[in-house]
Amino acid sequence: MKSPLKKNIPFSSLAQVKKIIKPKSKISSLFFYTGELEFQLSRLEHTLIAHTNNRFIFEFWQTFLTEPDRFIDCVENMLSFLSDYELTIFQRNWFQNNDPFARSVLFFLLHNSSSISQVSCGDVNKNRITPIMLSRLRSFKVEKLFPFFDNCSNVLDGLSTVGDVDYVILPIGNYSLNLFEAGKNKGPEMYTFRHKEICDRIKDLDKKWFLLYKNHPALFTMYAGFNITMVDKYGRLASTKDACEELIIANF
Repeated sequence: MKSPLKKNIPFSSLAQVKKIIKPKSKISSLFFYTGELEFQLSRLEHTLIAHTNNRFIFEFWQTFLTEPDRFIDCVENMLSFLSDYELTIFQRNWFQNNDPFARSVLFFLLHNSSSISQVSCGDVNKNRITPIMLSRLRSFKVEKLFPFFDNCSNVLDGLSTVGDVDYVILPIGNYSLNLFEAGKNKGPEMYTFRHKEICDRIKDLDKKWFLLYKNHPALFTMYAGFNITMVDKYGRLASTKDACEELIIANF
């Protein structure tokens, strides 16, 4: 089962993640967006509580999951008459639309037509939304996944609301110093990752947790003393850092 939203940071470590989680677990995830990881785990009968503090992300999922037929009809209707130029105009101000339903439809259209799978940036080509994608949208089913909105300014404050779960997972992706993020075009749907703060907040959490990162040498130092599993681009265990594509960092 694929997410209705295209992957913006593909993870190849899912096969290894499946091996370290006990059957039918209850899992809280933070930084919920495309749901790539969460949907795959829910298929294995795990229960996922998917946390976000971003109201646009939460709004999209609530709209799509509660009114799927109306949502898909509106997507197909808008695709039939909007041009790439008009979608590019919407890319600049979609979040200012006063109708939550319309905002959610634009969220979907812009994300999936973007060259980099982001709502607020990337080159727009509506042909990236294929008939197969729309057909898959109509047949989409998910169980045991529950989007959860954390009404807080810092997504990491969601760690205090994860409740009684077996695992906490943070699918983060790329590691970069915040100074390199300055000046980049960021939309209101995008997360800002403060990696030092993530480390400081997660390391003392009294629950089992793991983080998913793309490989970066700084992470081996930052999380020295924790279990770090190296995964290659095919999802297999990597024996060397040179062959490593992703890291699973865990406290168990």
